Amino acid sequence: MILDNYDDFIKTILHKLKNHGIDVEKLNMDHIGYQASSDEDYNTLKNEFNNFGSLVSEEIVGGRRVGIYKLSQALQFHQYIIPAIELIAPKAGQTCPSALEHVEFVLTESFDSFMNKYPDLHWDTTAINQPGFPMIKIKLGDTIQVKFHLQPILEIVSGKTASNDG
Repeated sequence: MILDNYDDFIKTILHKLKNHGIDVEKLNMDHIGYQASSDEDYNTLKNEFNNFGSLVSEEIVGGRRVGIYKLSQALQFHQYIIPAIELIAPKAGQTCPSALEHVEFVLTESFDSFMNKYPDLHWDTTAINQPGFPMIKIKLGDTIQVKFHLQPILEIVSGKTASNDG
């Protein structure tokens, strides 16, 4: 199953963050992201994801489909309770493996305040002003990254759903 190795994935991420000196001990690990290798893979994975969660949002973000699933049973790793998973289709022309790709944390301070704690790191701020879901990112390997945002993903998509319905 897709999530069989989620604990090893999170352990790897946390180890890499620690090696970079980034303290996430008190942050909420909001969700994990799974990258599909193709549009066909995304469609197949949607069926599997439906077995362990419910699709609460699917939108085109950056030219590709992104599905947000609320897990029927939250994942747990140490103190982290992870209520959601994100399924991401590849961008046009992108070559990538079908695998867990990122974790996202909710910050309890501003982006600038958080980044200023780690001034020697190369922060990707290209989405810092992204409407609806601003974030900062740090790449930890060819296919692994960590994203930081200001609000839980399930709150963000429920707000969009409510405003779209109303």
